[in-house]
Amino acid sequence: MGALPAHMERMRAHPDITGEVLRLEYTAMSLNPNAKLYGRKTLLEMFDPTQPRDRACLEAFERELDMPWALYHVRRLFLVTEDSRRQPVKRSTERVDLGRPHQLAQRLITVSERHGVDAEHDPVYGRARAWVRPRTKGWPMAEELFTTAPARVIDKQDQNFEQHWNDLISGSAAQLPLA
Repeated sequence: MGALPAHMERMRAHPDITGEVLRLEYTAMSLNPNAKLYGRKTLLEMFDPTQPRDRACLEAFERELDMPWALYHVRRLFLVTEDSRRQPVKRSTERVDLGRPHQLAQRLITVSERHGVDAEHDPVYGRARAWVRPRTKGWPMAEELFTTAPARVIDKQDQNFEQHWNDLISGSAAQLPLA
């Protein structure tokens, strides 16, 4: 972190590139809130909108967000081996719908409320997220969420994911009728 001030100055010197980096972090954090670039703080939190050079970076970020967005269904499995060692996390990300940020967020919030699932909403930049199955502390575990983000994430599923999901969940997963 000692090089952070110099890094921030380089970012301020190239606001368009910074806008893209901010979009990448924001998108990653939409799917996984733990995907911050700088540990406890997001890159976005390091920019002060009252400072002209920082504002230029934030405006570039807002331009980056002006694109089609998607509603994603994200699932993760945290599995253990037979001798209780943690395995690499297995993931499934599926695009459910495409649209504008506001309309997708509203849809997710409305459906979540109807089914008694809390939804988070970022009114500044547009992301909405609903945890159907929040992460717990102990392994093995499964987590499942629906989230909105810029439509730059490809569908991806680890090998044998569905089998492992069904084995762990046994068909009892709560469902939101979005998929």
